[in-house]
Amino acid sequence: MKNQSDIGLEARLTAPLERMLASFAPVGIEGTALIRSSFTSAPQQQPSGAAIPMDPERNQARLVASGWIARGAMLNDGRRQIVGLSLPGDVIVASGSVDADLQVWALTEIVTVDATAFWTMLSEPGALASPLKEAWRRCRTAERLRMARQVIRLGRLNAYERTAHLLLELHERQVRLGSARNGALHLPLTQDVLADILGLSAVHMNRTLQQLRRNVLVDYRTGRTVLQDLPGLVQAANLSAVCGPLIPAPF
Repeated sequence: MKNQSDIGLEARLTAPLERMLASFAPVGIEGTALIRSSFTSAPQQQPSGAAIPMDPERNQARLVASGWIARGAMLNDGRRQIVGLSLPGDVIVASGSVDADLQVWALTEIVTVDATAFWTMLSEPGALASPLKEAWRRCRTAERLRMARQVIRLGRLNAYERTAHLLLELHERQVRLGSARNGALHLPLTQDVLADILGLSAVHMNRTLQQLRRNVLVDYRTGRTVLQDLPGLVQAANLSAVCGPLIPAPF
């Protein structure tokens, strides 16, 4: 039988996941219990820059309990392209040959926990039908949409539009987690990392952020950023061209 400290630890580890799923659809008391019972292994803490080994043959999954994780590729000449970000509450999984060619590493100090049982429970054919299953389905749909947006950002938007849109997307994700208020969001990303996400040089990234600041749209600081004019940022991002609007979750 689990003691109160074990139950409290599970609740703390899964709290971001619970909030994120509930932002898509109510999961209920039973759903919350199912989430917590799926995470029984000890959490793992890793420093910023640490590689996160993922075995694509095992469909291994991990829940991000805290910190930010990047997935991307390093080119032979040293350039890097980040193709996705995982925030607290996200479940990362390696599956198939595509993921085998990508690297996964910690952008900040992170805490993760084995999520293979949770992933299997909700992702296998014939998985339980429940409010939790529906919330998970919507969450996975949003994840696929983010990948499509990243492709469109890199392929068709200019640097100004790319940056505005990425910041709006990160704002939406943190609104779902309950960690963004009044346009202020946690942003532990240096300009170099932002450049690696948006396919820009460091110099171009700096100029773009300066332009957004001059237009009183964004007050960027590593660690915390304020989106000063959300409607203006939506217009700057040319959202009609990027898979529809970003709609904050109703908190």
